[in-house]
Amino acid sequence: MGGGQNGSGGWGGNSTWGAPGYQPGYQPGTTEIGPDWAALAEANATEARRKRLIRVGIGVLSALAVAGIVVVAVAVQGPGGKKPSADRLSAASVPAGAGSTAPSATPSAAASASPSTVPSTAPPTGNSDVRLGTATQVGSVDGHSGPALTLHAASEGYAEVNSTVIDTSTSFTVSAMVDNSATAEPKAAVSQGSDKFFSLYLGRDDSSSATHNKWVFKVQTAAATGKSIMALSTGPATTGRWTTLTGVYDAKARTIALYVDGALAQTTPAPGILSTTGPIEIGRARYKSHWADLWDGSIADVQVWAQPLPPDKVAQLATTRSTDIPARATWFRF
Repeated sequence: MGGGQNGSGGWGGNSTWGAPGYQPGYQPGTTEIGPDWAALAEANATEARRKRLIRVGIGVLSALAVAGIVVVAVAVQGPGGKKPSADRLSAASVPAGAGSTAPSATPSAAASASPSTVPSTAPPTGNSDVRLGTATQVGSVDGHSGPALTLHAASEGYAEVNSTVIDTSTSFTVSAMVDNSATAEPKAAVSQGSDKFFSLYLGRDDSSSATHNKWVFKVQTAAATGKSIMALSTGPATTGRWTTLTGVYDAKARTIALYVDGALAQTTPAPGILSTTGPIEIGRARYKSHWADLWDGSIADVQVWAQPLPPDKVAQLATTRSTDIPARATWFRF
């Protein structure tokens, strides 16, 4: 027969018993039965189909993988290849039950309440420019028309202005209506200073170095103890009645003056004042890096001018609660 043992045709000495293309009962090396060409063709076709299916499957998987990468890239980059900002992300883009690490777009109270350290050229007028301590009460008070703060000498009883209003190295006037409930200890109605010491202080004095129980306007000449200059009232710091206190610093004349209900109480030489641009504090003062002299009572009509008011304007302020010289900033007024 053509193509004998070790011959061509794919079935010679390397053929094995029962291999595809051989009929059962065939013994290699004999010439009784030749190869089954139909079976070999079918086996080859089957193998070709299997390899073709494998190649197609690999191609499909590769295409799906590439498509998946593109989808993820679009989801991450957003339209136009730009990364989406936090405000573009919605709850619909996060699977149900999945935690989100995106920051909240809603500002926290602590963040919105942080004081500004940049001097303001035009400080806002009104109560929206202050941060209130949690123990501070705002509302109507007997004997006073308009809003007022009520404080009870608590650490969280205060109001802090969010912007810088004055530079204490220049002339200024500060005024407030106060209702004092304290019969002892110093109490600050209005102050301004640094993180260590106040530079100006308007309120009640009760120090051992002066006559007890007086209204006071005092300033620091340096950031150290024993460096304060005071202007005191002649009469006692009353309790249970509204009183208008006004402190004036005249940088040109180098004096400080205290007015009580529009009347001059005392003028004191002041060669200089500790220069600060910190926020106005209502109901407390800074001393030796601590909050001190917490107010006990009510405070209203807090006003600040970046100039020394003359005596007639201070008197007008005490009778009408305003002057024809506009204040630089005001808080808790009618």
